[in-house]
Amino acid sequence: MKPTVIANQIFLGYPWDPYKTMWETLVQQLHKKYPVHFLAIGREAGQPATQLLVNIMSALDSSSTAVFDASTGNANVSLEYGYFRATRGESSAYLFIDEDAKLPAGKTPIISDLAGAVANKYRPTDNRLRDALHAMCDKHEYVRRFVKFCGQRRYKGGPRTFLIRMIRQLDGRGSMLRREFLDDLMHDTKKPEGHINKYLKELHNAGLVTVSKGNNFSSRVAVAG
Repeated sequence: MKPTVIANQIFLGYPWDPYKTMWETLVQQLHKKYPVHFLAIGREAGQPATQLLVNIMSALDSSSTAVFDASTGNANVSLEYGYFRATRGESSAYLFIDEDAKLPAGKTPIISDLAGAVANKYRPTDNRLRDALHAMCDKHEYVRRFVKFCGQRRYKGGPRTFLIRMIRQLDGRGSMLRREFLDDLMHDTKKPEGHINKYLKELHNAGLVTVSKGNNFSSRVAVAG
């Protein structure tokens, strides 16, 4: 049974060497502006390769969109891209290639049967990758719903940033106990419970998060589909 798709989750696959720092910096910037979660899966120390594959497939199946950097012909990225495109179609898969990347002779950035896929070219020294990612986020369905919600309530600046911080609390989780959600936000943001509950109710009513029925110790909070 495949996991439920998390509406704001974006899978991110890239070769860690030499692009890890570049991608982490970009994601940090995007996470401040948009209520989406870029999820990259790395291999933990001592983790069997089979478990890594299971984690990758689960992350791909639960993501609404996926971004792949195939610059060095990395086998894992090729596998991830091929799987996601085959199961979800081309429209939700974004492929990027560093046009200055060094490749072994005769090797293509993507395995042969996918080599004809249209890729967005970039150089780490220019803004094409950053601009393309911002454009992708701007048209993401969850972001469009969030922007509409903020516009209707005229939320800008601090309130908008706080709402993103609330949604960000759910990154990497299917759901959280409401009590845990509130306690973590109260600790991290120093905001009172009533302030957080006000915005939580609004996000729920707008269909951006779901809050199940029950008291704080049985009710759960999750990103809405």
